[in-house]
Amino acid sequence: MAVYSVSRGNTRPVSLRPMALAALFLSGVSPAAVSATAPRKSVASATKTHASPHSDPEAITVTSSLARRFRTAANTVNVLSGRQIEQLHIVSPKEIAAFVPGVTAVNATSGTTPIFSIRGIGLDDYIGTNMGGIGIYQDGVFAPYPVFYNGQMFDVQNVSIEKGPQGFEYGRSTTGGSINVESIKPSDHFGGYLEWGYSSYNTNTARGAINTPITDRIFNRFSFSYIKGDGWQHDIKTGSLYGAQDILGLRNLTRFDIDDRSSLMLNIHYTRDKGTPTSPQNVTGDAVNGLPNGTIGVGPNPAANAVNVGDTPVRRNENGGGVGLNYTRQFDFGTFTSATGIDFYRRDDYDNYDGEAVHIGDYRWNDTYIAQSHDMHMRMNLAHRLDLTVGVYESFDKINGAYTSFRSFLLDTPNGNLTDHFVQQNLSTGLYVNTVTHIVKGLDFIAAGRLSYDERGFHGGTVDDGGALTGTPGASLTHRNSTYDYERLTGKVGLRYTIMPGTIVYGSISNGYKPGAYFAAPVSAASALDYVRPENLIAYEIGAKTSLLHDKIQLEGALFDYEYHNRQTLFVAEMPGGITSLSLGPISRSRTRGGELSGTLHNLLPNLDLHGSFAYLDGQVISPVTNISGLPLLTNVSAHSSLPFAPRFSWSAYARYGIDVSAKYRVTLQVSYTWKDKMLVALGDPNGVTDKISSMGMRMEVGPKTGKWTAAVYVDNMLNKHGVNYDFTGSDNSRAQYIQTPRWVGFDLRYNF
Repeated sequence: MAVYSVSRGNTRPVSLRPMALAALFLSGVSPAAVSATAPRKSVASATKTHASPHSDPEAITVTSSLARRFRTAANTVNVLSGRQIEQLHIVSPKEIAAFVPGVTAVNATSGTTPIFSIRGIGLDDYIGTNMGGIGIYQDGVFAPYPVFYNGQMFDVQNVSIEKGPQGFEYGRSTTGGSINVESIKPSDHFGGYLEWGYSSYNTNTARGAINTPITDRIFNRFSFSYIKGDGWQHDIKTGSLYGAQDILGLRNLTRFDIDDRSSLMLNIHYTRDKGTPTSPQNVTGDAVNGLPNGTIGVGPNPAANAVNVGDTPVRRNENGGGVGLNYTRQFDFGTFTSATGIDFYRRDDYDNYDGEAVHIGDYRWNDTYIAQSHDMHMRMNLAHRLDLTVGVYESFDKINGAYTSFRSFLLDTPNGNLTDHFVQQNLSTGLYVNTVTHIVKGLDFIAAGRLSYDERGFHGGTVDDGGALTGTPGASLTHRNSTYDYERLTGKVGLRYTIMPGTIVYGSISNGYKPGAYFAAPVSAASALDYVRPENLIAYEIGAKTSLLHDKIQLEGALFDYEYHNRQTLFVAEMPGGITSLSLGPISRSRTRGGELSGTLHNLLPNLDLHGSFAYLDGQVISPVTNISGLPLLTNVSAHSSLPFAPRFSWSAYARYGIDVSAKYRVTLQVSYTWKDKMLVALGDPNGVTDKISSMGMRMEVGPKTGKWTAAVYVDNMLNKHGVNYDFTGSDNSRAQYIQTPRWVGFDLRYNF
């Protein structure tokens, strides 16, 4: 066996262990059933949508082949179109979770590190150096870390959320599912749009896209988004504002139709974020430290926008970009697809993470990222009985970071800083084979198999910058230099039965795998840097889907039972030096059971659309946890304790109704409401629980029926709820909390050309 030799600043690849081509199990539902059995088309025509989203405001923006695949997939798939994303005023991937059953997303630090989960499986790490249990893809390219999808939620064609273990049809192996964000692709007509909006806290938003045919075989689409606004948080002493936005995103897509069967898509993108981080509210810091209320915290029952930051130099300075190259070739028997991408990102952020006006647990994140991935697969239909997909995936990513925790007040020394200098790198490869076998009319046997190989390396550790703990400035507190490799064979089997066209029932058993992980925060205990072994999951799911009356009625529901082994999660532990800190550790056994239901009524009553979803989750710890790597937990985790990021109940609904005010003009009214139950955000933390979060929104649009232009006014969180959406114990055992964004009022103008 050969591994990657890890040293700070460079990576020396050595030969990879040969992976035998095992007899892989077969696969889940494949798009080959769509593409390979249809009459041959040119690549350009095969990707056209039902209607142009710019000429018809209510147009469906999911391609016909994708829509058919989602409706016949033997797992739960929720889809939001680009038009729905605009109507619901979704401007970041995090906000998708409010309208998708069983999905949660919170910002653990300053608004730039979203923690996603699907059915309780996600990224239980606020540091941002670990991949979650779900895979996130931007235009077919895997985005391993949260920084790679910052600022890219614009000019979107659709977002699809596939639930349950993935990696049998494309991409990386995951335990919880995948989120796929697809941009609007270049087309063969000139057009585009410009949009400007103004909203609360002096926030200006500009977006646009221009689609330009260059030749009869080359088409280009350039899009951009820029958001600039004042902060909504107010410092109780200085009056300074925090939570400001200053985000720029650029994307250029160029499609080359090589011939009638093959096409190449070049994706060049860039993101820059120079906003001001939000600050948590620390409500008990004054009492814990024996000070009058408002001295270093905000005290109990603060105003929703009140913070106490002091002279902490909070800032955000991030930028990055990359290149993607997707190639598609159609054959008589199927379709070949290759997706390659490379991305770079640089961030230098300073967070008031403790929510206090002194340095108890502030953080500076100073790191660079590089991520490269390649997936290629062949989808085929054999003898009209077997849909077959064969593919290979590989990726490599590396982080070079220096994370500093400022603790001068806690450690009672001017330079009480701890810094973790590290290099982390990951190599992942996978081989997969997917099939759907048509047994008899209406009945399909589904099977899937994947062989995965992962190497994870970490070199570095925590330095006592000022000697507060060791008495020697610059002394090493903790250190780790290790590389682990892991092979895993995963699979899926199931049945799908088509009751009638558009209506299916299915059942499946699958197992998922997530690679091991390291914790990269500054810590005073060496064992807090220990490698956390891979996570494994066995998933059982039964479900049904139906689409009736020419898609006017769409319903989808599922029941599931997940059994975890070695679930990776955050714990709050006590460390040397009187410091309380989060760290990453395993739960030997845990379990999640639940169900989901979602539905759409489209124009069943003239001009009325109704959407609704409901989810129930019961996530429990089976094996109790009293320590991680020998470190005692702040609070022991007993059997039958709830799992983090698994709200018991959640639901959402929205309705749109169009009113013709004349022969040429229409007014559309929209109302939305979302609600999520309280949930844990970390184990072993008595404060690590959210409130019940709800939000009501309204929107009114007016414009010609042609869709040439639209003017809209909207209000988000209309009832101005102030729920706690992330709550945790600080390093001094105080309680800090992030509050949901307050009422937000705005208007936007859009012109399509």
